[in-house]
Amino acid sequence: MRSILALVGLLAVGFGSLRNAQVQVRIEGYLEASSEQVRPLREVWVRIGTGEMRRFALTDIVALSSGRVSGTDLLEQRTPIRPSFVFAGDERLLDRIASSQPNQLLKITGYTSFGSQWVLVTAVSRSAPITGPTPTPTLRERLLGF
Repeated sequence: MRSILALVGLLAVGFGSLRNAQVQVRIEGYLEASSEQVRPLREVWVRIGTGEMRRFALTDIVALSSGRVSGTDLLEQRTPIRPSFVFAGDERLLDRIASSQPNQLLKITGYTSFGSQWVLVTAVSRSAPITGPTPTPTLRERLLGF
């Protein structure tokens, strides 16, 4: 009986630690863009450092770490919370996010865990400002990049 209880306890601790493990994530979207312009997966509220809450049109979220937590799991867990994400880290990276224009695609990479709103930002890339309609890339362009 004791061995069964010990095994159940170890399994509970093991599965709990999977959910609380650190996850590398990439969050893509537009800061302060309207849903009519972007047609996002979901609109969420974010806080950049200690700044005000801002609207973020989220177009994609991907868990880059292997494991049982997907980007969708992270998003669903945070959707009812306001702000859904709190970006923290190097001030230069946070300034790149905060100073982006509504027509610049942001790709924010960082670390988070399942139960936390906090994202430790490690990299930020942003596109050139998009003006006018964008041409739909061919399959070759999407797969090969040219």
